[in-house]
Amino acid sequence: MSFSTGVLMPLPLTGKGVGYTCGSLAEAMADRDFGVTIVTPRSRWPLPLVEVIETLPAWKRYFPYGWVKSGAGRSMEAAFLSYLDRSRSRRVAAYLWPSASMELLQELRRRDIPVFREQFNCHTRTAKAILDDAYGKIGVAPMHGITDATVDRETEILEAMDYIFCPNQPVESSLLENGVSKSKCLETAYGWDPVRLSGKNRLLPSNHEFTAVFVGIIGVRKGAHLILDYWAKSGVKGRLVLAGRMEPVIKEKYSDLLARDDVTVLDYVEDVGSLYRSADIFVFPSLEEGGPQVTYEACGCGLPVITTSMGAGRIVRNECEGLVLDPYDAAGWIAAIRRLAEDTELRRRMSTAALEHAERFTWTTVAGRRREQMIGRLGYGN
Repeated sequence: MSFSTGVLMPLPLTGKGVGYTCGSLAEAMADRDFGVTIVTPRSRWPLPLVEVIETLPAWKRYFPYGWVKSGAGRSMEAAFLSYLDRSRSRRVAAYLWPSASMELLQELRRRDIPVFREQFNCHTRTAKAILDDAYGKIGVAPMHGITDATVDRETEILEAMDYIFCPNQPVESSLLENGVSKSKCLETAYGWDPVRLSGKNRLLPSNHEFTAVFVGIIGVRKGAHLILDYWAKSGVKGRLVLAGRMEPVIKEKYSDLLARDDVTVLDYVEDVGSLYRSADIFVFPSLEEGGPQVTYEACGCGLPVITTSMGAGRIVRNECEGLVLDPYDAAGWIAAIRRLAEDTELRRRMSTAALEHAERFTWTTVAGRRREQMIGRLGYGN
């Protein structure tokens, strides 16, 4: 039997961020007997094995998306339903990334189409509580944008789903805590692309000192303020490098730590592999995550990792590929930074473990597992 899945991706496919994760999974899931079609506003990223349906008019595809996204959702959902109707000769499923409307879900149920959802962050009620607390700890009003209405809407939508991909254990736990049935939750992971990270060049010149690197939005949610504090208090001789877009509150409240001689701040790095090759360890005290791709990529480059249960994904095991700590365990983080800075043999052992474990998390491997999970549910009873 042949199968087909329609992927509704409400953001443009640009090869970055959420779109990169979606496209990487879709391309690696597709094969002769499992067709994959992505419906998206626009795409600037070729995916040879995937059919991509762009719903924005051609003349709108070259404007900044923020200018033209108004009303795009309704046309995307109409195109998505049209695609599914054309594909009924196969066993077909809907694979939704967040932002689908209840109207669409009702139509899918009326058509008896199984619905899978990508839960790329924790349940919004859980995320809101974590982030409210985090912003409160630094004395500022929450800036995460999650409202009670957002939580209520997600709760309603999750109730309507058949299956939910959970790329991290904390994601699954957050769903269960908020009343989602365990039978809906599918254990999954994100991955990395060995080709994307290949090469030998280094972004930063070697200074023969210890280098710790943080990659991601330099913001409260990712714990950037925490690593700045822990690094300064560790007293380690070396440098902390942060790469990514900075949340204004970090710049405003932690300017003294950002100005330290042993702290380097970079914008978004296109060739992230060259940055990882410039480092000795990866540090990521994230407070709330889905499945942090940066962690998988760091392990793929052989970096020992200091992170949290949120930031570990499915790949980092405590005392194996790295160290997994509570984000607010200041003494633990300071000791961990010092320990890895001083113990080259420990770093070597963790680096080897990271490289070996990362082989289980290439996009080809993790997408293959998802494909089998979907086929198992789609083929049930046939």
